[in-house]
Amino acid sequence: MAETLLPVTAVIELLQSLRCSQTALGFDESSQTATFVDEHETPCSLALPLMLPQIRYGTADEMVGQIESATQCYTIILVQAGAAALGRFDAGELARHKVIKKYMVRKGQGKSQLTYLKSKGKSRLGSRIRLQNSVRFFDEINETLTQWQIASTSESILIFLPVNLKNLFYTANIPPPFDRTDPRIKKIPVDVKPPSFKELKHINWLVRRGRLVQG
Repeated sequence: MAETLLPVTAVIELLQSLRCSQTALGFDESSQTATFVDEHETPCSLALPLMLPQIRYGTADEMVGQIESATQCYTIILVQAGAAALGRFDAGELARHKVIKKYMVRKGQGKSQLTYLKSKGKSRLGSRIRLQNSVRFFDEINETLTQWQIASTSESILIFLPVNLKNLFYTANIPPPFDRTDPRIKKIPVDVKPPSFKELKHINWLVRRGRLVQG
C-alpha cells in the first residue's frame, strides 16, 4: 500500500485526469474521500485537503469547480493545557497568528488546573494562580478568535482540542465566536506537538495536502 500527500493543485489535476479517462468516481461526503480504480486496476482513495470547505458529491468536473471556487480562508486552532497556537489564513496565506502560553499545569501532574481542582480544591496559592491563568487562557484564545472575525471569514475551522479541555473552551467567560455544532468545524486527525508557531506552520502544511492511498 502506497500513500502520497498531494497539494491542492495536484488534487485538482488528479480529478481532471479521472474525468478525461472516464474513470468511475465514488465519494463519501462525511469523510471527504473519493474512491476509484486506477489504470492498473488498483483500488485507490483520495482524502481531500482538510482546509477545504465541505465538498459535495458530483461529477469530477463539478467537484473540481467546488475546489477551485473555494476562498481558501480558514482558521487553525491548536490547544493543549497551557499552550495554544492560532492562525487565520486568507487565500491560503497566513494573515494572523498568535501563540498563547499560561502556567496552568501542576508540575509533575501533567493535567490542567481546572481539571485538578475537581478533586483537590483550590486552597493553596499556587493552585489559585494556576486557576486564574486557566480562566485567562481560554478567554484570551476566544477573544483573539473574535477579534479576527473568523465567524464571517473562515470557510473551515480546524481544531486540535483534547477532550478534557473541550468543555472549558466552549464555556469560557468569553465564548468562542462559533458554536460547537458549527458545520465548518473539522477535527485535526493527527498528533500535535506542543503548540508553537513552528507547529502551526507544520499543521498548516499537512491540512493543505490531500492523501492518496493506492492498494
